[in-house]
Amino acid sequence: MTIGELAGLIAAIAFVILVVFACISLSRVSKVLKETNESVKVLSDDVDTLSKETEKLLGNTNSLLEDLNKKSVELDPAVKAVADVGQSVSNVNEAVNNFVERHEERQSKFSGFTKLATQAVVMSAWRKIRQHRQTKKAKEMDE
Repeated sequence: MTIGELAGLIAAIAFVILVVFACISLSRVSKVLKETNESVKVLSDDVDTLSKETEKLLGNTNSLLEDLNKKSVELDPAVKAVADVGQSVSNVNEAVNNFVERHEERQSKFSGFTKLATQAVVMSAWRKIRQHRQTKKAKEMDE
């Protein structure tokens, strides 16, 4: 066997080894592609199911929102009435406060007037008593 034949034999063996490894790799790639294909099918089915569930959920949400809007419209007059009652109570409270303030002012003015009137009556009574005493003394001295 010559060197050329030996080199050809080595090349042929290397090529066979390369082909065997290529076949093994292709077989593995084929299995991976089959599994990927199955996963995509399962995922597609799951997405379809999820899509149908989402449609049902959106339908229920829309009907619930419509019901809520109707009830909100029905509650608007009640809320307005409560707001009006609150305003009325506030107005009554303000009126009562104003009345109390005016009453206290009148009371303080009347209290000052009463004090002055009492002092005037006491002073008048004191003068009359003094005058009566002086008149009495004057009569006693005359006698």
